[in-house]
Formats: sequence, C-alpha cells, structure tokens
Amino acid sequence: MRFFQAAFLLVVSFFLSSCGCEPKGKVVRIGIDPEWYPISFGAQQSFVNGYTEELLLEAARYTGIDFEKYSANWDSLLEGLKKKKYDAVLSSLPPYNFNQAQFDFSENFLQLGPVLIVPIGSSRNDLNKMGGELVGVLTGDPAVLVLNQHPDIILRNYASIPELLDSIANGEVEGGLLNQIPATAYVQDLYSNKLKIVDGPLTEAGLHLVSLKDKNHHLIQQFNKAIAQMEKKKKLQSLQQKWHLSN
Repeated sequence: MRFFQAAFLLVVSFFLSSCGCEPKGKVVRIGIDPEWYPISFGAQQSFVNGYTEELLLEAARYTGIDFEKYSANWDSLLEGLKKKKYDAVLSSLPPYNFNQAQFDFSENFLQLGPVLIVPIGSSRNDLNKMGGELVGVLTGDPAVLVLNQHPDIILRNYASIPELLDSIANGEVEGGLLNQIPATAYVQDLYSNKLKIVDGPLTEAGLHLVSLKDKNHHLIQQFNKAIAQMEKKKKLQSLQQKWHLSN
C-alpha cells in the first residue's frame, strides 16, 4: 500500500511540475493613487507609474507575493488602508514620528529628495564646499531646509524650473537644488550639454510601501529585502534609468 501511495504522489508531483501548475504566491492588496498627490511629477508621472509597475513585478519574483493593485483617490487612500480595503499602500507619506505611531514604512523604492546641480564644467560636487557662494532654489521648495543647514551659502530664489536652471547654466549662481525627478528629466534632455547632477538626493523623501502599525510587519520586511536584493544586483538602478528617473 505504501508503495502505491508513494508512486501516486510521484505521478501527481510530475504532473504538476510538467504542466506548470505551481501554487500561487500570497496575494497582497496594494492601494495606489496614480496621481501621487501631494507630489506633482508633471510630465514624468507616466514614467513613475511605469517604473512602479515594473518594480512590483520584480519584487514579486523575489518575495513570491502577488501584488494586486487597486487605484484610489488621494483623499481616500489612507482611509482605505485603515478600513483594511488594502494590506498596504504606496505613498510619499513622510515617516515623521507622528506618522510612525500609526504606520510602518518600508525603505524608499524611489528617492525624491533634492539634488545638487552645477554647470557641466564645474568642479563643485558638495554643498559643504560652497560656502560664500550663490545657490539657487525654487521659491517655497522644501529644499531650502537643506540650505538652512549651510548658513554660509547665499540663497537665491527662482519662480520656475527653467529660470533656476538657466541661471546655473549662465553662471549667475554656482549651483542649485531641485528635486531628483524633474532634475533628472531636465538635465538629461534640455540641459544635457550644460548641466550635471553631482550630489544627492539630500533628504530622505521618497516613495515607499506603507502598512498599518504592527499589522503587516512581515510584508514590510519582505519588501525591504526585495529592494535590497534589487539594489545589490543593480536592478533598481537599471529600472530607474530605463524610466528616466535617475542618472
């Protein structure tokens, strides 16, 4: 009897492996606002969404998790998480202390902080070496908080990205700070022979996976492990370059 049971199990195993009927991985419901409010990616929004789609597919390979996406409006995303419509959400929600009291955060899968831009022929590559020099920033941009840590730098405000980048290219200022996504797009395109990105991102702002506090800690750990493996194999950087989100 045991012989026939063993033979039966062997046949079943062979059938499953040959037909590709492998057990499905765990399904995790992910809420996402495709507009990414309050972040405005402008013309790069479709690139960010394409990158995110590929990243989840790649993360599924490392974790065995089937990430099932659900679109949501920005004003109902976190409420849906609290009501357990989703297991986790993708968000730019800052991991401040009061947010960490309610939510668990993964590592960033896309950095959004400001980067330092200088003329293409400049030897400057560090804000710490720019004391007494003019550095530009957009009016109202949180990047000014980075410059506040360097009181010896002279701040100049600009109303638009083209004005800021033109001033750097023309030598009116020694450099400027701009969030990584628009900075990469402009420097790789309109200013490819005039400007370069030399440092950053200079803050921890970014996109990450967010779950309710202590409810899906294992999911956050698995996601972090997948991101770490992708970084080690240069897959994360490759995807970001493919979608024009980093140098």
